[in-house]
Amino acid sequence: MTSGIVVVGHRGWPSLYPANTLGGLMAAATVAGMLEVDVRRSGDGKLMLSHDPILGGHVVAETPWRVLGEIDLGSGHHPALLDEALAALPGVSVQLEVKNWPGEPGFEPDHRLALETAERARPGDMVTGFNWDTQLRVHRVYPDLATGIALAAPLSLEEGIRHCQDVGHGVLIPEHSLLAGTLNTDLAVYPWTVNDPGRARELVELGVTGIITDDPGLMTATLGSDP
Repeated sequence: MTSGIVVVGHRGWPSLYPANTLGGLMAAATVAGMLEVDVRRSGDGKLMLSHDPILGGHVVAETPWRVLGEIDLGSGHHPALLDEALAALPGVSVQLEVKNWPGEPGFEPDHRLALETAERARPGDMVTGFNWDTQLRVHRVYPDLATGIALAAPLSLEEGIRHCQDVGHGVLIPEHSLLAGTLNTDLAVYPWTVNDPGRARELVELGVTGIITDDPGLMTATLGSDP
């Protein structure tokens, strides 16, 4: 990319398409250098894309794919399976965010969801998530895979950096409001979710690796990057 900054389509291109759908992901791949998706398990064991534990009024972890796959998320777009999304995006790097949080429907304390997701990761992909225990398990089983943690307040950027360095993660996905000064780390840092061009430019000056955004078209134009 000409600017050296990776524009990451957050769940595809949700400013134009329903999130985590094939249409949005494929459109975003034409303007972004990387895509981000959210992975959950359906009630019958399928790995699928969904940010929330409830989709179209159905609890994802309790509903079979034959029902979930028919939900109209808007303009005829439907939920996607992880495997079909990866097959539709050859050569496109994807941040696979594993949704495995205690207290949510479908939580897997043995981290199977994350390990099955990691098994599908291709060269250039990475596996991330908010559950640090889950991410540690992935890193230990797949030490050559790019792994990292997502980070939000009240945790600090320094806590996230220190944890990644302690366990061996190479990637940090912080809430952008946590970044206020120049970064001093070898980690790949991709702040979320940045839709304001001015804030994106500020983050570039701080030394981020990439920008996660709901509008990859605007952000690519803003930062002068090519997919």
